[in-house]
Amino acid sequence: MSAGLADRVARRATNWLDPARRSRSTATNATAPITMAPMAPAIGSADGEALATDSRRSFLTKTTMVATALAVVPADFILRPQSAYASVCNCQGQRCPCGSLCCDGYTEFCCTLTGQNGCPPGTIAAGWWKVDGSQFCGGAPRYYLDCNAQCGSCGCSGGVCSGACSGTPCGCAWGNCDNRKAGCVRFRYGQCHQEIACLGPIVCRIVTCTPPWVLDGSCTTASRTDNRTAPHYRPCLDAPFGGFDGITDTGAAIATSGWAIDQNNRDGIEVRLFLDGQVVTSTMADLDRPDVAAAYPYYGGRRGFAATLPVAPGRHNLCVYAVDQGSGVGTFLAFREFDVAGVRGTLDVTEGGIGVFRVAGWAVEPAEPQGAATIRVLLNGTEVAVGTTGTPRPDVAAAVGGVGPNAGFDLTIAAAPGTYDMCVDIVYRNGVAAGRLGCTQVVVT
Repeated sequence: MSAGLADRVARRATNWLDPARRSRSTATNATAPITMAPMAPAIGSADGEALATDSRRSFLTKTTMVATALAVVPADFILRPQSAYASVCNCQGQRCPCGSLCCDGYTEFCCTLTGQNGCPPGTIAAGWWKVDGSQFCGGAPRYYLDCNAQCGSCGCSGGVCSGACSGTPCGCAWGNCDNRKAGCVRFRYGQCHQEIACLGPIVCRIVTCTPPWVLDGSCTTASRTDNRTAPHYRPCLDAPFGGFDGITDTGAAIATSGWAIDQNNRDGIEVRLFLDGQVVTSTMADLDRPDVAAAYPYYGGRRGFAATLPVAPGRHNLCVYAVDQGSGVGTFLAFREFDVAGVRGTLDVTEGGIGVFRVAGWAVEPAEPQGAATIRVLLNGTEVAVGTTGTPRPDVAAAVGGVGPNAGFDLTIAAAPGTYDMCVDIVYRNGVAAGRLGCTQVVVT
């Protein structure tokens, strides 16, 4: 499972680089990288000395716009009286209108590229800034982390290497002018992974209400604030994602499991299960899943869910729906049609006697096959006894997978003389009949 999850993440993360897919966009030309000097003095000392509170936008505007204009369109900028912004407003070669997101100087969110609000494979969180009083975080700070490409064997000067070192192109994300750039900005705040001296351009950014030093132990608490990024938003930031492991028929019940991640909240997400169009249970995705932790380390491993549902024999439909607890945005994780065969068990002995009758056999508890099943005995439609399994039945354990060793039952029940129609049911733990093991006639003398 772990390898499969990791493979899917890697494929999704690299699809946006596919030239064939990018060529279908209205943006046809490659974008020249925006090069910014690394901010070594700004990242503070190793003990987390606080940074100055200059805004990120102020820093970008004051220190890089003129340099960018000179680097990208030097003749236009020098020979024509115009602002530096006007010179770079053409998106460095992309055929996009000046008001498009691809021209605003910021990098696209990772969820636009990969579907997940986490650094894609091949990138690492290299630095962060925050917005104070964010509406998206209930008035608490909202944190943005840059995910930079890695340099591989390439060297670099000033701590930032070219995107060519990692095969990272520069352009509007997915080649769409309505997306911000990806892989263009060569810059590093530097509060995270300071042990890595050389990194490539920013591929994308992630956003969270959890402090970066909690998410990634390599990040320091040294802070920058840019409240101008407060309204930046993408619907994909609210969309949960996850996976569904499948359905197991346990006999008049089904066992289900999977995992789900709420991209804005590191607590468990709510998962609702619909059976034949009706909500039958709601559970939290907070169970341990090491395979999910390995594939999505940013979110941790307590992302699993599991539920057992009583289901009548026959064909049914199951829908699994994950809900973001903050925004209420939901994602369907699975739609499955399945068959339930019914209860598992048999009546091996049914015999009458003097003032008593005996019934014996085996049965499987639908919700917990390893546990004790509850048996209900009826005479002429009236309940006369309730018992549980507990008699050793090694033959059943050997023949029926996943069943405990004590699946047998053997009941002797008092009754008045007479001839009776006797039936035996397996009963759910809530007292509702799960299914009938069988009926026969018994004579008590």
